[in-house]
Order: sequence, then C-alpha cells, then structure tokens
Amino acid sequence: MRPARDVPEPAPPAPTRVVVADLGIDLPVEPAGVDPDGRMALPGSGDVAAWYRFGPAPASPAGATVVAAHVDDPDGVGPFARLAEAAEGTSVEVVDATGTSFTYTVTDVRSIAKPEVPLDELFDRDGERRLVLVTCGGRWDPDRRSYSDNVVVTATPEQ
Repeated sequence: MRPARDVPEPAPPAPTRVVVADLGIDLPVEPAGVDPDGRMALPGSGDVAAWYRFGPAPASPAGATVVAAHVDDPDGVGPFARLAEAAEGTSVEVVDATGTSFTYTVTDVRSIAKPEVPLDELFDRDGERRLVLVTCGGRWDPDRRSYSDNVVVTATPEQ
C-alpha cells in the first residue's frame, strides 16, 4: 500500500537576487504573476527584476526559472539593458530566499521579435533546469509604446 499524499510538496524558495558581475548587474528579484493583458507582470522600475512565480525556482528539479526586468523606465536605462552584451560562458548568480546561491553559465543570447518569442519554450516547467533572463530590445515604437524585440539570455546550472 502506498501512502496517501493529501498535502502538496512545499514550493522551492523564491529567488531574491540576480547578479551578472561581468555586466555590472545586481538586482533584487520579486515574485510576479500575470498582468491584465496576459503578459508576465513586471515591477515598475528597471532596478527591480521579477521572477515568474507560477514556474520553477532555482531549486526546482526541472524547467526554466524565468527572471525579467524592464530595459528602462522613466528614470533612465536599467541594468538589464546590458543583457544584450552577455557572451556565452558569462556567469550568473541567483540567490534564493534561504540565502542559497545558484550559479549558472550563459549558453545562449538571442534578440527575438516579440511576435516570434517562443513562450512555451521560455516558460517550460518540465525540460532541463535552466535560467532564462528576459528584457526588451530592438527599436522603440512610440505608437505602440513598446520595443520591437525581447533579449533572451539562457543559462545552465553549473555542476
């Protein structure tokens, strides 16, 4: 007979900080869900990143931990604007709510037109463990009040 499981497993601790030392990025991270338009919600400031709280966290056994931030805000350009300069092999550190540090290595940097962003791939819950950092890039469209692209940085955990 197998034991009953009427209590769900506790969720892994949320990430609270993301650091890309080579690019001068060191941001607090807040949990976020979905905005009224169905997109990942982001803090109003480019100086704070958001973790998609409905997806994996760094200690999760599988899937993509998604952390995103605005490329800029009314006060100026934010630190995530430097993500476009990331190179393969760049080290990324994520600290969770318990103080545990997770180190990742950048494996891919892409600028993708927003209509073509593979959301199912980026927000994957079951694939290989990885970190996905996202911000805006490309041209600013004043009529749409949006950038044309997303900069997507993928990093794998160091073993």
